[in-house]
Amino acid sequence: MRMSDIVDIEINRKNRWIYFTRNRWVAHVIYWTWVFIAGTLMMVKVPLTPGVIINHFILENLLIALFYYVYCLFLIPYYFKRNRSLMFWLLVIISYLLITALDVWFNSNFVIAYIKSPLTQNSGFLVKYVYNLGGYLLNFMVFSIMLFFMEKNEESHTMVELENEKKEIEQVKLDLLKTNISPDFLMRSLKQIKESAVHNDEVTPESILSFSELLRYRLYWGRQQLTPLTEELQHLTKFVYFITLSHFKNNLNIVLNIQGYPLDKKIAPLSLINILELFCEVNPVDLVDLDLKIHIETDRLDLTMEYHAMAPEKLMSDLEKYGTNYQQLFGSSVRLHFENGPGQRCKIHLSLPLQTDTGHFTS
Repeated sequence: MRMSDIVDIEINRKNRWIYFTRNRWVAHVIYWTWVFIAGTLMMVKVPLTPGVIINHFILENLLIALFYYVYCLFLIPYYFKRNRSLMFWLLVIISYLLITALDVWFNSNFVIAYIKSPLTQNSGFLVKYVYNLGGYLLNFMVFSIMLFFMEKNEESHTMVELENEKKEIEQVKLDLLKTNISPDFLMRSLKQIKESAVHNDEVTPESILSFSELLRYRLYWGRQQLTPLTEELQHLTKFVYFITLSHFKNNLNIVLNIQGYPLDKKIAPLSLINILELFCEVNPVDLVDLDLKIHIETDRLDLTMEYHAMAPEKLMSDLEKYGTNYQQLFGSSVRLHFENGPGQRCKIHLSLPLQTDTGHFTS
């Protein structure tokens, strides 16, 4: 079975039973209770017996109930909701005219009448048929109004479900964005530590500790909505230090300069570490300088990066993806601009919103 067939089956199933789910069956019970009270209890003048109920409630309403539920269980889901309007209205009219005629014949032959209608008591088939058409139409309008409100209720529930699902999907995407670590960077870092250990490099213990702290920070704070700016800057500094420990070869010389006061401020976790990680994946042949200047303002952090080489196409693509992802997280309050400029250099400017312990993000 094809996936499209499975989807069609599921859509048909949901559409068919839409008028009975979410406790909507109660409305049907209320409707038929009203029919029982108005059409049987208030009309029958003889004592109420099982025979009266069977004839003047069950049998008398059998075919009209058949018409209603063919309409809502078959005609609406399979024709109206699949935009087959012409066939839908044709079948509705045929069902209305045919079942109403069958109802006249059925009542004349199988229903014991305890109620004598002056209009149809001694009338022929045509008069009874016209009378039944009016009764069917009136009750059908009431029934259709009930279904209409059920549809509006379902539409409201569907919109809420879609919004919740959209939020869940966005949250999953953002969690992945915050916790995801580049496999290329991970393998390169592990290789760095391995080669450092093989060569009995004295910085091997520091490399292991620095890398483990970075992973711990990523796994823990990546699950939070915000992280203290002091934590982010502390681990950014550790990240820079970890890169400088590599002799095997990131070929990246980083100079980090921080201005401003990070206390009592929060930022999106890993937002600074993630953008620096992109430059570790370039792996240039020759040593390249990367200047990082961070300026902390009251409600914003401005990061200026100058990469002393032309950024390759992959790095430009990764930077664009970074900007798109964080704009999904914080909207237009995240501003990123980058370009390969004159002098064989790439300049990047990133502006991120900050939140104080008592405030909210501002753009």
